[in-house]
Amino acid sequence: MAFKAVAFDLDGTLVTEKSSWWTLHKFFGTYDQSVRNMTSYEQGKITYDKFMKLDIGLWKPRPHISTIEEVLLNYTLTSNSKLVTKLLKEKGYSLFIVTTAPNVLANAVAREINISHVVSNGFVFDSEGYLTQNIVFNVDLLKKEIAFRKLLSKAGVKCEECVAVGDSRYDKSFLNAAGLGVAFNPDNILRKEAKTIIHDMKELLDLI
Repeated sequence: MAFKAVAFDLDGTLVTEKSSWWTLHKFFGTYDQSVRNMTSYEQGKITYDKFMKLDIGLWKPRPHISTIEEVLLNYTLTSNSKLVTKLLKEKGYSLFIVTTAPNVLANAVAREINISHVVSNGFVFDSEGYLTQNIVFNVDLLKKEIAFRKLLSKAGVKCEECVAVGDSRYDKSFLNAAGLGVAFNPDNILRKEAKTIIHDMKELLDLI
């Protein structure tokens, strides 16, 4: 099978920060409460959109978009990710980002490394720039393959024609849906199940 596209997870894959949501919680001092929300989600007690709303509700007083940007846009690209995405585009591959990270971060990274196809979750701000309780919900953490399939379908690319790259157990369904799933510096759970593992983004070039 000749691959035509590569889809990347964001947190821990294209950027070194493992979770943009946890980065925000650590800044606002609400990390412990967020862990409890995540546990409820993983146990099936709440949906992911409910989880997002609960998490956002922890940040008081309501933060301004400037604060959110200050926290999230202080990211670091993973080593060689910018180079590799550039080379892949030059070779004619279509590139995608599939992430539960907020659109503030996802769109900024996409602009920096020139990826035009992005699906993410996100925040909604009022007319004065303050965070509201509304959300943009496109990607379910444990069902990333759904957003992945929809994004590729819109671009006219078949899943089997796409390579998927992710780093955590939450990427399993996403990687399994692709023609080739690549685990990038995976966590222990994904490491046990991954068939293809890389530790430097440049290794991706040797696989496709």
